[in-house]
Amino acid sequence: MIDRFKRSLPFFTCFFFCAFGLNLVAQDSGFKVIQPQDYAAAGSFYSPGILTGDTLYISGQGSRKPDGTRPASFAEQVAQALSNVQAVLKGASMNLGNVVWMNIYLADEQDVAGMNEVYWQTIGQSPPARTVLTVAALPDGEKVEINCIAVADTIHREAIWPAGWARDPHVDPPAIRAGEIVYLSAQGGRDPLTGKQAPDFSVEVRQALDNVSTVLKAARLSMKNVLWVNPYMSVGGQYDVMGKIYASYFEFGNTPGRGTIQVVGLPKGDHIVFSCIAGADLSKRKAIRPRNMPPSPTASPGILYGDTLYLSAKDGFIPGQGIVTPDLELQLRQSMRNLLDGLEEADMDFSDVVFSTVYLRQIQDADRVNAIYGKFFEGRYPARSVLQQNLEVNDEAAEQISFIAVKHSPTGHAAN
Repeated sequence: MIDRFKRSLPFFTCFFFCAFGLNLVAQDSGFKVIQPQDYAAAGSFYSPGILTGDTLYISGQGSRKPDGTRPASFAEQVAQALSNVQAVLKGASMNLGNVVWMNIYLADEQDVAGMNEVYWQTIGQSPPARTVLTVAALPDGEKVEINCIAVADTIHREAIWPAGWARDPHVDPPAIRAGEIVYLSAQGGRDPLTGKQAPDFSVEVRQALDNVSTVLKAARLSMKNVLWVNPYMSVGGQYDVMGKIYASYFEFGNTPGRGTIQVVGLPKGDHIVFSCIAGADLSKRKAIRPRNMPPSPTASPGILYGDTLYLSAKDGFIPGQGIVTPDLELQLRQSMRNLLDGLEEADMDFSDVVFSTVYLRQIQDADRVNAIYGKFFEGRYPARSVLQQNLEVNDEAAEQISFIAVKHSPTGHAAN
């Protein structure tokens, strides 16, 4: 089981690293795969990094060293995971200063402080927008996994700070603007001016969404500009409460792509945070809705912004019927079919996918998922992260997958 994980899961990219060398390997459709020199494509279902245009999408990186060993202490494991991120960045002639959006997954809530200590010693003077989540499990017993998005252009990269919000060398910037795209750090339900936590969940949701709105306003944007949202909740049974409030912040039928994920824990005892990506030019923003999916007050199946498609997380539901089978393989095939519906509506297919997050009901399902997931991609796999998000192992809708895809012209160059 462990050997199969090492072959197939994204943050074991570091297992294949040689001491320093990375190759930037050109692929079809204008993509470039960032991969180790000795990377064996057979049996793997991810690319360590995908470079398209000036944007690099990096798979979840864990704590294994280039020789396949794992450091003993948690602090060393975090340092190694960040080093593995840096290795992929280096292959695209970038460094940590190019990173604009980062997700850090931890398997133990008690490790948040220890992770932060190493993170702030390493990240440098231009930290990215960041989301930190405690999840139920990571493959092969990993305690940390880090994925990110980076951009080559640092001239037009700037941190966004609303007026009055506390600034500190060890505080995540509320957002990073990279050209037309604004990447937001996770926004929770605390008043940023007073630090006071909201008194109940519904007020917390409103405060968190108001914080998103405030950050966007500081970037001269509004909620209409949001392309993709991940609401992360650390409590169950509150989906409808969150959804009703959330819907009031967006236009019906034109809501962002969304993946609502229940996790084990959030920093500072938050019960909900919103992680977002927004685009400045509304003329480039288009809601994508396949014909078999009716308009929703809470999520569009996807949002196309220029050449980039942000697809909502999908599980194995059949439109109009819901989830009709408990069988994992059948659910996964339906999830991929639902994602393909969104891709095709934007004149794309699986070959355009650059960034994938796979949420599992149980981490033990990873091999079974890989066996099917890999069949949908030919020749080039997207960057990918895999995790078990919570302990609700009997939840039939726990398996979810979300995509970012980039459309390319027939000539093989990214469309403008």
